[in-house]
Amino acid sequence: MKLTKLIFLFALSVVAFSCSSDDDGGPAPYEYNKDNLTGTYAIVSFQSKEVETVNVSGFDVVTTTTSIGDTFDFSAVFASNNTLTVNGTYRISETVTQGNQTSSDTYIVVVNNETGGYVVNSATSELTLDGDTYQVSNFSPTGFQLNLSETTTEPNGDNTVYTEELRFTKE
Repeated sequence: MKLTKLIFLFALSVVAFSCSSDDDGGPAPYEYNKDNLTGTYAIVSFQSKEVETVNVSGFDVVTTTTSIGDTFDFSAVFASNNTLTVNGTYRISETVTQGNQTSSDTYIVVVNNETGGYVVNSATSELTLDGDTYQVSNFSPTGFQLNLSETTTEPNGDNTVYTEELRFTKE
């Protein structure tokens, strides 16, 4: 009987020590870096908003322009040599509001294999595209999201706040 208890305790201790403390219970997160970014993506969403405040004779005049993209047939190729090539078409629905007046317009954007540069900053989760620095979020093997936010203030106090969001899925 003592031998059976010893074998049981030995087996129990082997099982207890074989469980590693570095078992995290799930897959490692998909790391945002240049190697993982390289590839072809479809752009599936675009939204932007620009709020321009201009002082006219002592009164602030605020103009808000909202743009929403749809009907995407648009691809972006991030090459390993830091070159971005974009190609395709999409439609923009734009709404401009000033005071209590609103106007709307719709137009098609056509891009024919335009190229530019890109820089990945893994440490800050940023992607710079031809000088504009976007925050990268939701980066995964199937896609990611980019957000841009810029505020410009003129010497006379007029200012513009621009925000943009793009979503990409890997092809």
